Amino acid sequence: MKRPVILLFTLLLGVSCSRIGNYSTFSTRNRVFFCYELMQAPFNQITSPSRFISVRKTDGKLHITDSDGKKYDIELTAVQSSSFIMGLAGLIIGTPTFNNDEMSVWAYDLGCPECNNPSTRLRFNLQGTASCPECEKSWNLNASGYPISDKARPLYRYPVTLNNGVLTVAN
Repeated sequence: MKRPVILLFTLLLGVSCSRIGNYSTFSTRNRVFFCYELMQAPFNQITSPSRFISVRKTDGKLHITDSDGKKYDIELTAVQSSSFIMGLAGLIIGTPTFNNDEMSVWAYDLGCPECNNPSTRLRFNLQGTASCPECEKSWNLNASGYPISDKARPLYRYPVTLNNGVLTVAN
């Protein structure tokens, strides 16, 4: 009688542990490649804690919106236009409020992970909260993109590297 109970318990423990690991640190679901110099405006503002910008590619331009709601359009070269891959719906790039390693820039997908639709883009504010206008769920950009209240998937997060002032988001 003990052996089947122990076997059942071990099986349940194995299944539950595998479900915990369903969300990896970085997403590979959508392809991403983007790079830009951090010294150029408006990218220079993302080095300040709790400052995020959204970046998406439209008609040969980068369409950028900052946390204050200001919008910028930057013309892309032909090489940039053909090589930048923006994930599901674009990127949210910024520095979290509590920055443990002094210069940690994070990148998330601008698309809602619940709706999983390229036309459903998240909105975000100065407090570091991103929300979806369709499903009305919200996430904390300062806490690895985890949902605030509802049981939802975390935001798709992408690896970021900084090298000689150039920010690269790529998976």
